[in-house]
Amino acid sequence: MANNHASYFLSPDGAIQHWLARGPKTTLLHNLDQIIEPTRSPFASGGRWAITNAPDSLDLKLRVHRWMAKNDWTPNDTPHHLLNSDCGQWTYQRTGEDAVIDFSLFNFTPTHMQAWVFTHIECDQVMTAHAELLTIGPTRVWVNGQKTLDYDEQFGYVEALRVPLTLELQAGLNTVYLHGDMIGWREARLALGLRLFESPPVKIRIPLGDVDAERWHAAENMLDQLVVKQFAFPTLPGKISVHPDAPTPFTFEAEVSMPIPENVFKKLETLELPVSRAVLTLNPGESGNLPINDAVLTAMASLPGENHLDLVLRPVDNTPIAHKRSIWASSIPFSDKPYGTYDSRKQEALEHVAKMPFDVLGTICAVKTGRATTLDADAIALACEFMEQRRDCADFYAVSLLAMMFMYGDSPALLPADRARIEAAFRGFKFWIDEPGIDAMCYFTENHQILFHVTAFLAGQYWKDWIFTNSEYTGAQQYRIARPRIEAWILRRLRGNFSEWDSNAYMALDAFALLTLVEFGDDDRLCEMAIALLDKIFYLIACQSFKGAHGSTHGRCYVSGLKSSRFENTSSLQRIAWGMGLFNGETRATGMLALSTKYRVPDVIQRLGAAQPDNFLFTLARSSAEYRPLYDLKRGWWDARTITRRTDHYMLSACVDHQPGAVGIQEHLWQATFSPEAVVFTTAPGNSQEHGNARPNFWAGSVRLPRVAMHDRTVICLYKLDPQIGLGISHAYFPTAHFDEYQIEGQWAFARYGQGYVALWSDGDLVMTDKGLHAEQELRALGGGNAWVCHVGCAEEDHSFEHFCEKVMATEPQIVDRVDVHVRTKTLDGDWLDLGWTGHLLINGITEAWEAFPHYWNGITNTSMDDNVMTIAYDGLALKLDLKHGRRLE
Repeated sequence: MANNHASYFLSPDGAIQHWLARGPKTTLLHNLDQIIEPTRSPFASGGRWAITNAPDSLDLKLRVHRWMAKNDWTPNDTPHHLLNSDCGQWTYQRTGEDAVIDFSLFNFTPTHMQAWVFTHIECDQVMTAHAELLTIGPTRVWVNGQKTLDYDEQFGYVEALRVPLTLELQAGLNTVYLHGDMIGWREARLALGLRLFESPPVKIRIPLGDVDAERWHAAENMLDQLVVKQFAFPTLPGKISVHPDAPTPFTFEAEVSMPIPENVFKKLETLELPVSRAVLTLNPGESGNLPINDAVLTAMASLPGENHLDLVLRPVDNTPIAHKRSIWASSIPFSDKPYGTYDSRKQEALEHVAKMPFDVLGTICAVKTGRATTLDADAIALACEFMEQRRDCADFYAVSLLAMMFMYGDSPALLPADRARIEAAFRGFKFWIDEPGIDAMCYFTENHQILFHVTAFLAGQYWKDWIFTNSEYTGAQQYRIARPRIEAWILRRLRGNFSEWDSNAYMALDAFALLTLVEFGDDDRLCEMAIALLDKIFYLIACQSFKGAHGSTHGRCYVSGLKSSRFENTSSLQRIAWGMGLFNGETRATGMLALSTKYRVPDVIQRLGAAQPDNFLFTLARSSAEYRPLYDLKRGWWDARTITRRTDHYMLSACVDHQPGAVGIQEHLWQATFSPEAVVFTTAPGNSQEHGNARPNFWAGSVRLPRVAMHDRTVICLYKLDPQIGLGISHAYFPTAHFDEYQIEGQWAFARYGQGYVALWSDGDLVMTDKGLHAEQELRALGGGNAWVCHVGCAEEDHSFEHFCEKVMATEPQIVDRVDVHVRTKTLDGDWLDLGWTGHLLINGITEAWEAFPHYWNGITNTSMDDNVMTIAYDGLALKLDLKHGRRLE
């Protein structure tokens, strides 16, 4: 059997990196009313409010876990790679730098998650090994058939708990199982790992079944030599290469497919989506074409949602090992220059959304454009299922169904059975957290607040005389309760902007709720407020975008939208409003803006947005307002101060001095943007994942927030790194494939896109990652990473790229104090900047006051935090918004 075990070593810090894994196995949690009170105030001690905000729910998860029946699983037969079992198939997996196997899921309803990992530890002799378990929640450790640890003291959120334990190991092979639990509602991280201290002389052995170990290792080694340098492929063919240091040529199969979304709707499993394959033989250093064909591109362009393609790479000799990653490509073109008219682009959007299956706005647009005569029952069933089961994000579907009812509720286009199901779903729906019921719906983030309030308001308006069975309110009562909630939400954002400032994910959902309210609401005053805030939203997007890329700092973000602006939910809104961006899978706000008869983006904002390619703009903005604890689950104030500089060749944007050292989640605090994909930024990664269920992850957010400053064309970003927190590093996203040229010289990295230039410095020599998922996209600073300096420029400002690089090298950044992480550097225009972890930014020795930031200032509007009126004036046109009362002023 020796040949049927793959053999590996521990990582340099003692982590076991190679496991067999199975799971997660999920079981819906029923009867939670036995442990969580379902009817009294949700904010009472131990109340159900915590379910909807995962970081605050850890104590409640422990209560639920201890209430559940004790898990009696015990090891049985030794597994091997691809062995099927009643809890799923065992498969070989490797950890990332975070030393864990990740099983995280988004759970739309309360769910019990379980996962297992297994390995053999081979020892030459009997030994006692001191170790630590890495987990997020209760875990059992089994060694040689004996339960060594039964940990159930606490749950974590994203950062792994470190639990000490001792392993008594025998000579030869030792079987090790980890069996972990997670109580999952919404994003839930389940991760398992084991680290051995003091570098014991052991090997890790993975059972392979009938697979020859030598062939296995040869295949795995060559798969590791494959290099894909980008996530998004805006132009084709997409390239894959074999690393120049590979020992031999490699013949492999590349498969590109459109995956079916998981955990949403069983009917989706009937979709037949295209798969494209190609066999390539490449020499070391040689590149070939990925099989991204027209069928795959069309499928990508024809499904709603935030979708990606799966790229699977496997050897052709049938060794059962493969590497899998997500990529993006689409047949829909991106526009970086304005085109068409507002009305022609609305029509284009209608036709685009009308093609989307299983989508409520899609089927509405299909009937509107004449592509269909009846509304799609599958789209209605999916939306109703979310409402009936009170799944998280049910509010998204509820607002969509209300749009359908207002437009087609009395039309033969809506079949009687579908109408009846919609009405039943609304009659029993839970419209806010204070109504009875236990569920995993999120109520408290900014976008969910307004979506729930608009749902309650419009449902009450449409069915005034109903009694809603869950709340026992009449429609008229529901309407009256929701109205002041909507008004308070709108006025806070008019005066204070958004807590999820400039979010390329969530501003679209805010707009969706407001557009639906304006189109169908019967309260003229409330709709007037919503129109004013919609005007402001489109103004904010116009000022914080670069040629259709919403590439600014963001209060909340996701990895795919950072790597490519083509993925952003706000992209379609820009395309309608001023002719830049692209129509992607976002259908809700896109569909409602295309359908809208009562809202039109004002001409002055359309013109401003269309001027992006040749319009210099320098913007100071402050988002600040007081949280409402019963709505936001936070006290105090949100306060984000941003600076954005935009020319026709680049945009540099930063959120300055934003809670340095605080625990991060999805905050994106600075970025240099040159195209939808040519962007540069830094983060302090929380773990090795890129999905949204482990936030902050590898690229979105930072495990502890940095201190950021910006002046003119320069950003300084400081990190207080701790090797025990997250990955213990900071790094830079620097996607070389999307720049026209780049070079790395010591502590500097330079890149050019067209006539735009960027330079990045850190306090250690910069090294480009050359293998793995982040090959040619990630920069790390050897022995540094505590400080980063970024300069941007262009041909008009700095002449040639060579001259720009020479100017940058003369700026002489230096670390003044490593304890305080104090940096001094010169800008490209000769100013001296000093920034430490504490104290003010100094510009030529003079304090830069960030406390007195305006609400919005850029020459197009000059609005202070105390102003009641915002005047937006550009190119001979003007718009006045009453921020205090919420209305347009003529």
